[in-house]
Amino acid sequence: MYATQPATRRTHAERREATRLALLDAAVACLIEDGYTALTTRKVAERAGVSQGAQQHYFRGRAELIVEAVGHLATRLATQARDKVRDHTNEGDRFAALLDHVWAIHTGPAFQAATELWSAARTDADLRGPVEDLGRALDRQLGQIASEMLPTLLGDDTGRTLLDLSLASARGLAMRRLPGLETTVDRRWQATRAFLLTDYQIHIDDRTTR
Repeated sequence: MYATQPATRRTHAERREATRLALLDAAVACLIEDGYTALTTRKVAERAGVSQGAQQHYFRGRAELIVEAVGHLATRLATQARDKVRDHTNEGDRFAALLDHVWAIHTGPAFQAATELWSAARTDADLRGPVEDLGRALDRQLGQIASEMLPTLLGDDTGRTLLDLSLASARGLAMRRLPGLETTVDRRWQATRAFLLTDYQIHIDDRTTR
């Protein structure tokens, strides 16, 4: 008979971080399911499996909890994007992979949560500042990923404009992806993606022949 190894006990810091992440994940889920107006810290705490009193030790209020939750999700997705794009050695393939991942994000829970947050911030003064800060932080993350993975594209203003256009196209089409319209909007994105890739290649060819 072999002796079993005792289970490794987590440190206090590890337990606190696990609870914090559970609250962030629960906040995103509640935001998507209930919307910002109906979301309460009590619901989030119950979903995360912690008491509301314990939840208050981690976040000062609902706005701070939700903004940090969406930022946490976006950071995780940005890391995934970097890993998937990095798998390709050719910059053209990297641009195509980035477009695919951007569309996946905009048709998934992260965009749903962010849309709820942006809509609420329009009329909630307490939420507006943190949401604007979050938007700037996310733009910096994406800019860093793009500069690492697509240095040729971002080498001039035209390339940077093409990247901005790609993001704006994904966001605009995703806003129209209502129930029953998914197939139509997805088809329009594929046509837009093909146009963006063609424009990318024209831009790269033009730069190499100067």
